[in-house]
Amino acid sequence: MLIFYLVFLLIALFSLYNNKQAKNIFFICSGLILFSLAASRSGGVDNDYTGYINYYNDILHHSFSRVEPTFILITRIVDRIFSNNLYLFIIYALLGIFLKFYAISTLTSFRLLSVLVYFSGFFLLFEMTQIRAGVAAGLLLNCIAPIKERRLGLFIFLASLASLFHYSALVIFPLYFLNGKKLNELIYLLLIPFAYILYYSKFNILLLAREIPIPLVQIKLSTYLYWASLNKTINLFNYVHLSRCLLAFLFLWKWRLIAETNPYSIILTKIYVIAIFIFVAFANIPAISSRISELLMIVEIILIPYLIIILKPKYLSISVVIGIAFTFLNFFLLYTKIFKF
Repeated sequence: MLIFYLVFLLIALFSLYNNKQAKNIFFICSGLILFSLAASRSGGVDNDYTGYINYYNDILHHSFSRVEPTFILITRIVDRIFSNNLYLFIIYALLGIFLKFYAISTLTSFRLLSVLVYFSGFFLLFEMTQIRAGVAAGLLLNCIAPIKERRLGLFIFLASLASLFHYSALVIFPLYFLNGKKLNELIYLLLIPFAYILYYSKFNILLLAREIPIPLVQIKLSTYLYWASLNKTINLFNYVHLSRCLLAFLFLWKWRLIAETNPYSIILTKIYVIAIFIFVAFANIPAISSRISELLMIVEIILIPYLIIILKPKYLSISVVIGIAFTFLNFFLLYTKIFKF
């Protein structure tokens, strides 16, 4: 666990440095550090490692098909070229981290602070555990510019590719219809309390999701129904979720100010609120609520550093961003139990 805190401290110190050229070097170095961590981990670190090894072996020996086609393709490529399942994790780490770093470099000017927020939560969640969803999340971030610029062909390509890495990424397609020029604060503000109304009314999204004509999706839905039947519920009042609600209200309040600096912020803010809505509204089915909201919540790594624009003086705002990142780091390391320590 100590190494994660050391990496956090290192990136935080990098982000405080003022020299632009040095920051560019630090940005690249931080990517290499994170790639090294994700690509070299062993089965003793996270809870999903053994599952991926079992998938790998089943695909090679039993024609296993209950997983997304890109995982099957990458498995066969790894077996043909390397004959070593370690390269499966190397390829996924490379894809997941590169896609997110590329998106960060194009979507924000606060790149190192975005890397800090990314490392504190989503790197641990995706690149260290849910590697298929991690690549899909990276592709989602790269869909933001095509949505804003109305580049339908590129958007469909990226969204389709994301869906082939993880079927939860099908949720990306409706995002193309988000308006990137204006934001109705009242509508998005009311989405969060409305989500709680849906949750307590026991609304079941599976009634709609059952209409998706993809066999593997239907299999996954059956699995989600089983887990839901075990009455495993989500804590809708944990401190990380509540802090995200407060951040959403703040971004909605100051969206015009942020938009003056970042042209993608309106779309990012809308997706952020939608992620919170899904997390709450469908919390009766934790597997769906968590998976989809986690995927959409990736926009947080771009949005949170823009607290620097909202809060003054600057040293206070930077301290708040680092503090939020540190809170997320502790949440994922100590509370979620996604690691074996």
